[in-house]
Amino acid sequence: MSTYDSHSVLITGGSGFIGRAFAEAGRLRSARMQFIQRRPYHVPDVIVENADLTQLTVSQWREILGRLRPDTIVHLAAAGVSYGSSDIGELIRTNVTPFAMMLEAASAMVNPPRVVAIGSGFEYQPIDRPRKETDPCLPNSLYGASKLSATAIAAAFASRLSITILRPFSLYGPFEPEGRLAPYLILSAFRGESIELTPGEQIRDYTEVSDVAEVIWRVVESPAASGVLRVLNVGSGLCVSLRSYVETIARCLSSYGFVPDIRFGARPYRKDEMMNYSADVSMLRSVIGWIPDTPLETGINRQIKHFLERDPRGNTTAD
Repeated sequence: MSTYDSHSVLITGGSGFIGRAFAEAGRLRSARMQFIQRRPYHVPDVIVENADLTQLTVSQWREILGRLRPDTIVHLAAAGVSYGSSDIGELIRTNVTPFAMMLEAASAMVNPPRVVAIGSGFEYQPIDRPRKETDPCLPNSLYGASKLSATAIAAAFASRLSITILRPFSLYGPFEPEGRLAPYLILSAFRGESIELTPGEQIRDYTEVSDVAEVIWRVVESPAASGVLRVLNVGSGLCVSLRSYVETIARCLSSYGFVPDIRFGARPYRKDEMMNYSADVSMLRSVIGWIPDTPLETGINRQIKHFLERDPRGNTTAD
């Protein structure tokens, strides 16, 4: 793995789900990392700038970037990833405006930093096959619309900055927010609660978060050329049904003595249910020479162990 003795990476959202995995991968690379965090967050050997991204003006961004002088900015901060968790105002304030302010400030620097930002597979129009980067973007969710708005703004700055937008699909792993599927299943099993689900025919591409972190670092090491926005899907390239994913989690839980009571078909599909949410990752493989490859069962066991290490009785809650 590369070292970063003379290359500094500024990270937003470093204490979040993807951010923690990215920071750990950076630590293993001996990377020079700097965080911008809304809440105080201590990371050994990392410079932390305490600031609320939603409150920063372009001039404040210029001051921060001029002082920290990052070679690369990795923008991970976001709201609304969990279904129905944010209103449109919060999505714009968090997912769109701060990114635009940051790009404006970065583009004015004498030596502009490279930018890698997390988009979403939800930017695409629903389609019954793995999505390609050339497919139409027409989101059916407010979250997807906010992420696509940020991508459109990035395209406007691509003539002045090296920008890559990464579009992950279905992620899981340690520190996954509690409102998402895997933590819900794990915590419900710990508590002995029944789990009511749809029939589970949805097709998904599940990627372990440490693999996503590895993708981001490899993209940092293979920057986009200025002039054209680079967009890359992030996924494993393997399609599985949601039912198969749930059954894998159930098998793993059973090996730890927790037998979940799962009731498929107890809930109807949502009106806006995306029945196929999967990624074509051919372009990612061609750019970085690798795609996520952690076996699903390996990643799920790692996630369950993470919960149990924090509370061996299984009475934990996600951060």
